[in-house]
Order: sequence, then C-alpha cells, then structure tokens
Amino acid sequence: MRTQRDLLIDKLIERLDYDDPTTRRNAVGALRLHGERARAAAPALERLLDDPSPIVRAEARRTLDQLGGSSKVA
Repeated sequence: MRTQRDLLIDKLIERLDYDDPTTRRNAVGALRLHGERARAAAPALERLLDDPSPIVRAEARRTLDQLGGSSKVA
C-alpha cells in the first residue's frame, strides 16, 4: 500500500531551501507545529543544522528534538 504525499508538508519542506532566513525559520516552525505529520521533513531539517543563520539552526534543532531527535550531535 502506497502512502499519499502530504502537500502542505511538501510545500513547507520546499521553503526550507529559500534564500531568506526568515522564510526558512518560519517554515521550520510551521513543521514543528504539525508534529508527527512532519516526520518526512526530518532529513531536510537535519541539513538546516548547518544553516548559516543561527536562528534557523536553533529552530531546526528544536523541531528535530520534538520529532524525536536526529543523527547529528548538537
């Protein structure tokens, strides 16, 4: 059985690659609010742990912690 893609989560994941750090941070925060539904975003969130913006990195860490952590050490 194939699972259906979550279009909202997909759109938020797309925004994680935007140039504007505020847009990236807001997308990460929105993903955090969706909880378990956003688990598919974990790989993209892990990449943001190396983001040039400290605000984006902090929000990504917070979201990954809520989703159950990541493989990267803080």
